This record gives sequence, structure tokens and C-alpha cells, in this order.
Amino acid sequence: MGPTLTAADLVRLETASRALMSPLAAASPEAWLAEAGGAVRDLVGGTGVVLQFPTSAVPYFSDDATEVSTGVLDYTQEIQWDGVRFSDPVVDAWNRMRRESRMETFSWDVNIAMVRDRGLDPNDAPIITDVLQGQRFNDFVGMIGETPVGEAMVWVLHRRYGGFPFGERSASLLQVLMPSFRAGLDALGRLGAHRAALDAVSEPLAAFDADGRALHRNAALAALLAADPEGATVDREVARLGRASRALARAVRGAVPPSEVTVTTARGQYVVRSTALPPGLFGPDPAVLVTVDASIVRVPPTAEEVRQRTGLTLREAEVALLLAEGLTNAQVADRLFIAPATARRHTENVLGKLGVATRSAVAGRVFEMA
Repeated sequence: MGPTLTAADLVRLETASRALMSPLAAASPEAWLAEAGGAVRDLVGGTGVVLQFPTSAVPYFSDDATEVSTGVLDYTQEIQWDGVRFSDPVVDAWNRMRRESRMETFSWDVNIAMVRDRGLDPNDAPIITDVLQGQRFNDFVGMIGETPVGEAMVWVLHRRYGGFPFGERSASLLQVLMPSFRAGLDALGRLGAHRAALDAVSEPLAAFDADGRALHRNAALAALLAADPEGATVDREVARLGRASRALARAVRGAVPPSEVTVTTARGQYVVRSTALPPGLFGPDPAVLVTVDASIVRVPPTAEEVRQRTGLTLREAEVALLLAEGLTNAQVADRLFIAPATARRHTENVLGKLGVATRSAVAGRVFEMA
């Protein structure tokens, strides 16, 4: 019998399911798994989570149980496409049994029973006695999915044995999430090559899925947006055009003509264009590709040029340029190696002398001089 879920549990279940199915919304597979693992931990009521991803530089990683992830690495002997080999004989035997039985979800009690059935003593497993219990973790549940290059795992830990709110039914709850986990891993396998191809393109662009969610923003777009203090304005238009084009494509049940809009900031002018992609590139449905053309990009003036044209002191001109980049008073102080109070006074002088009321308006005045 599966666990009985409250309304709050159902919300957490949906959150975990969505997170597991959305790997392309994250900056990297590791970032996706960390976010999804946290949602799974919250669903089952764990106190820590350890993640495993086959292509990660460190195969086991964690934000809230780092001693366990590093401890497991100490007993990791070899990582192959068909699984990990451990120097811990008990855990290695369990891992082989799990793969043979194609077990997708597991729990403390199930694992202990499996190794005992093989005549092994859990107390002979240093990963259990030294790593887990040594860090005061005494219960766990987990889920494992396969990728073409190895296994991915979400391993949820609890300090107290029997401490999971759903008890042994937690593994059943994880089984409900396995289709979402498999879908996420499948999306990574199918679309990872497309993401790499997008990153190799020098043109700034972003791809959006059938629901209007950003699948990927390439490195060129990230660099372009970071270079403009008003980059968030451009990015909002990129996202809006991606959603709008996708909604139109769904309404007409087919491809839509390219759309474009011009976004003007103090730094420059950008032409944002969207176009539909055929099914198969980013899944079974059409997708949307949004490109950004920086048609006019103004180079900021020098501090001396700002000083000559505004009547600011040279230091105030330097502060004005930093404010145009979007820096706070504290960041200005760090950049110029001055006291925060001094940076605040310079900022007040800049606003007054330029005749603007807000810090954000400084960029417009500075770039007028470019």
C-alpha cells in the first residue's frame, strides 16, 4: 500500500516531479540534479542528500552532507559505464545485486536485508559504519536512473533510523517519481549534444521548449547580457518572445513566421528575433529559437571624458562609470579601494551634479557622452 499524501505532500510531489523533468532549465547536469535532489529530499522529509552523476568531475557531491559524499569517494575504487566498484566489500556486493535485479529505488532496511541474505554482515561495511553512522546518519532511501554513460543517483539521508515521515513507504513514493527521473535523464541524453552545439555558435541565442520554458541560453548570450548593466531588460524580452512565439505556434498547430522586436538600453540597441524549430531537435514538439543581434553597442567614455563634459571631479567620474555598470555603493568602494561612506558621498554628488534622481539613470547620462 502506498503512502497517503496530504495536500502539502502533493504540492511537494509535483515540485519534485517538475524538477526531475527539467534538466535543461539548469546551468549544468550537476546543478539540475542538485536542485531536483533537494526537492526529493523535501518530499520524503530527509535531512541530507548525496547526488551521483556519471559525467561529473566528482561523481558524488552534496550541499548538506558533504562529509558523506567525500567519505564515499574514499571507498570508490573504479567507475565504469555499468556501475561503481567499491573497496567496501559489503556495499560493492549490494551494488552488484541491485544491478542484477534492476532495482531503481532502495532503502536502509531493504539494503541490509539483501546483504544479510548473501551471508554478509552490514557491520563489516565501512561506508555504513564509518561514513554514514560516523556522521550520524542512520537511515536512507534513494533512487537510481541509468544514462548511456553510467548511473545517476539521488540518495536521501536521515539522522534518525525510522525518521522518514513515510517510513518504509518512502521508497514507494520515490518509485512514483522514477518516470520523471527517467524522462529528465533521457532529455539530457537527447539534448545534451544540441546544447553543446548552441554553445559553439558565436551568435547570442536561446532555445525554448513546448511550454515556453528556456531550454538553454548559450555562452554568447550570457556574455552579451552580462556586458550591459541593463542586460536583464534584454533577457526579459528574449523570454517574452520565446513564450509568445511558442504560444502562437501551439494555437495554430504549426510553425509560425519569425518575429522580432527592438530593445534599447543606455548601452546599445538589440534586435531580438524568434523562429520556430521543427520537431526532433529539442524533443517531439516544435521548439523556438530566439537570437539577439547587438546592432549598436556604445563603448563607455573614459573617466576623463566624463569629467570634462559634466563638471564632475575625476573620482566622481570614475564612480559614475561604475554606477552605470550597475554596481552598488559597497561594490564601488571595493573597486576603488575607498570607504563605503566615501563611496556613498561620491554617489550623492554624482546624482546631484548630473541632475538625475536615481542610480539607474546615471547610465543614460554617461552613455550620452559616448
